[in-house]
This record gives sequence, C-alpha cells and structure tokens, in this order.
Amino acid sequence: MRPFIFITALTIGFSVPPLVVASAQSPPASESQPDFSGTWQLDQNLSNDPAGANFGSPDSQGNQRNGGGGGGFGGGGRYGPIGGFGRPRYGGNRNAAGASTPLEQSRIKDLTDEIKKASSTLVISHHDPTLVINDSADYTQFFETTGTSNDHPFPSGTITSTTHWDGTRLVTEYTISSRQKLVYTYTVLPTRQMVLRVRLDTDGGRGRPEELKLVYNLAPSGPK
Repeated sequence: MRPFIFITALTIGFSVPPLVVASAQSPPASESQPDFSGTWQLDQNLSNDPAGANFGSPDSQGNQRNGGGGGGFGGGGRYGPIGGFGRPRYGGNRNAAGASTPLEQSRIKDLTDEIKKASSTLVISHHDPTLVINDSADYTQFFETTGTSNDHPFPSGTITSTTHWDGTRLVTEYTISSRQKLVYTYTVLPTRQMVLRVRLDTDGGRGRPEELKLVYNLAPSGPK
C-alpha cells in the first residue's frame, strides 16, 4: 500500500502547477483603436461653416463677433452649434504673441483654403499605421499614425505633418513654423459620425484657441 500512496501523491503534485501557471499567463485585454475608413459627408446642420475659416488672420476676431461667413455660429440653424459637439465659434488664437510671418501666413492660407473648398466630403482609407485622406477636390494626402513626419505639397511649398494616436482619437499636426502648428483632431462617434476639430496653436499664446468644428456622417456603403 505504501508505494501506491507515494505514486498517487507524486501524480497529484505534478498535475496542479500547470493550471496555476496557465492562469497567471492570461494576457490582459487591450483598448481597441477605431477604423476611420469610409466616405464621410459634412453635416451642415451640426458644423461650423468651413467657408468662414480664417485661422490666425487679423480680422478673425471680427468674423467671430459678426457671426462668420453667413452662418451665424451663435444662433443654431444651419452650420450652427447643434448637438453639443463643442465650441460654436472659431478663428485664430486671439491672444497669440506677435503677428504671423509671410511664410506662416501662406502656409495657413493653403491649409485654410483646402478646408473652405474641399472639406464637404472626405474619403478615408485607414489600415493602421497608414492613413490616406482624399478630399472633395480630389487632393490625396498620406499619413503614418506612428508620429513619423509626412510631407504634403501645397502652393506655398511643402508642409510637414505628424500624426499620432491620442487614446481613440487621431491627431495630425501640420508644422506652420517653429512656433505655430495647425492641429486636426479626428474622433469617431458611436452614432456613425466623425468629428473633425481644427485649431491653430501658437507658442506664447494665452488662453485656449478657438476651434473649427466639422461633423461628418458616414455614407452608406455601395453594393458589393
């Protein structure tokens, strides 16, 4: 009987540890990052009027007080602040230190013109870390979401950007100069909508710069 008892104890001793080790090595769940792919169409009722975008311009404060380019940001209605997506008015950083240089102005103008003329539809192809955005003027830009620098040709010359994840949001920063950058923040909502916020950040500016807010609806996919 003693050998039988010894073998049984030995068998039990070797059968328990593997179960404990397997449980300890179970991987924790990780936060998933959204896919921005799709055709996104501007919702005019929930967005600021892109035609009134005027980042960093000396008259941007006047446009804000007067309601912008015909949209009436403070009054609701078309292009008004409906739906609780954020601040209703926008322009430049009204407390920025010093005027923009000619190069800064030309780069801001190029990016602002694109918003004014080509932001009604965005076609996004997203296979992380690659992000490709084609706008309604058929201008295509390529980004890498790893913070790598990407170059984009514009009339004023090449403008460099970097793109990175901020939680579940994508943030693209266009370098205007060593002291200025135009920041685009993309957020996908559970309502099949995407919110794009654009602001001009200036070193030395005081307070929070105001933002342009564009809200997009995901277009239905076509037949396969």
